[in-house]
Amino acid sequence: MDHNDRARILVAGSGPAGLIAALGFAQAGFQVTLVGREANTTDGRTTALMNPALKILERLGVLAELKPQAAALKVMRIVDATRRLIRSPTVTFRASEIGEEQFGLNLPNNALIPILAKAASAHDGIHWLKSTVESWSLDADQARARLADGGEVSASLAVAADGRLSPAREAAGIRAFARPYPQSALVLNFGHRSDHGFVSTEFHTET
Repeated sequence: MDHNDRARILVAGSGPAGLIAALGFAQAGFQVTLVGREANTTDGRTTALMNPALKILERLGVLAELKPQAAALKVMRIVDATRRLIRSPTVTFRASEIGEEQFGLNLPNNALIPILAKAASAHDGIHWLKSTVESWSLDADQARARLADGGEVSASLAVAADGRLSPAREAAGIRAFARPYPQSALVLNFGHRSDHGFVSTEFHTET
């Protein structure tokens, strides 16, 4: 398939959502064209995936390779970190209370993304174009994507996994309401001597 051809399924975006979608469709027997840049291997963030999502990764054949680099989420602590006069008490949920060993796994993105990308690159049913979609044209029976490298791909089904400012969503006329938050996020990974007890603590502040 070249840059000006027709695909059965077009997936726009090569982050975790796009890679998982491409692998899922390909494993089901569909030919997939994936459009997205090379996988980002330097993302210092982590992604918490609950048990139902882990079952999908298991079906895709990538979970076993991810597990050694993941941390189990066995306890979830929710903290009201607002400045309200009356605040909610801190609540702790344990997976054992619902008969589960864990709620899910916390996976480093710099492991999750490369492993998914390796699986996608190796799958015969996935044709990965290392470009981005510059514009969309949507008809009743197909979606046409014009790529940044000048190519064009049309497909019967287009999957938008192209981020929060999704051009595909805008082209489809799906409205989104955005508002700014007076917050900044700091990504920090560090080692420690004390046992974390498989506890994930979430601090909820004002929005």
